[in-house]
Amino acid sequence: MAHLFWGAEDFAKARQRIGEVEPHRQAGERTRLNALGALVETAGCRRKLLLAHFGDDAPDNCGNCDNCLNPPSATDATQVAQKFLSAVFRTGQSFGVGYIESILTGQSSERSLMNGHEALSVFGIVDGTEEAALIKPVARALLLKDALRANDFGGLEFGPGAKAILKGEAELSLIVPPRRERRRRTGTGGANPIGDPLFEALRARRRELAQEAKVPPYVIFHDSVLRDMAAMKPDSLAQLGTISGVGERKLAAYGDAFLQVIREAA
Repeated sequence: MAHLFWGAEDFAKARQRIGEVEPHRQAGERTRLNALGALVETAGCRRKLLLAHFGDDAPDNCGNCDNCLNPPSATDATQVAQKFLSAVFRTGQSFGVGYIESILTGQSSERSLMNGHEALSVFGIVDGTEEAALIKPVARALLLKDALRANDFGGLEFGPGAKAILKGEAELSLIVPPRRERRRRTGTGGANPIGDPLFEALRARRRELAQEAKVPPYVIFHDSVLRDMAAMKPDSLAQLGTISGVGERKLAAYGDAFLQVIREAA
């Protein structure tokens, strides 16, 4: 049997269709959709996951499903799972996947500021595109494993399987999907790939500020924010404040320091 792959676009389309059903059915449909997504993305035995979904137990390897007969390439997503569960716990087990993702990737918003969640140790703890791409697949896998459960209001809360993953007693692996070819864009290309002098100068300034404050660099600004700075080259605090991830607090604390780097590179 060929391996199953379900792209992010497929999942997004299916989620949109949920909005077309009756409101009282939507929570159940979301749960089923998350379970299906996790089943597609798992690197383990599909039969075991299917039976677990219906409350039955099974050996770790059935010897008959496609994953057992021909084990796919997989990535260890345990660390991302632990970070996700930590964020769910520290935000009070009251928020959905999208909000938890924004906290993990350090996306400042009025909601995160109002809730005080930007001060949490998990804010911006996922630093890198590869880890960030695993967040939604990990969330679906945690729901299927009953490490997470969705409440009636769309928030996530711990299930029986959460403790073992948090303590490192259980692992979480996901299938590595095949890379999709992207058409090359004409023109100047992407915004400041690694190696760009301004981007590297901004990273160096971030590192200095992080050392002074004795915090991880991502607490100052995420790499994606520095890339936007290097691309836009703002010349005032007002312009810098329009960049996503530069909230009022960080603008006041670090804005002048990063503007100085940009001006010196001009």
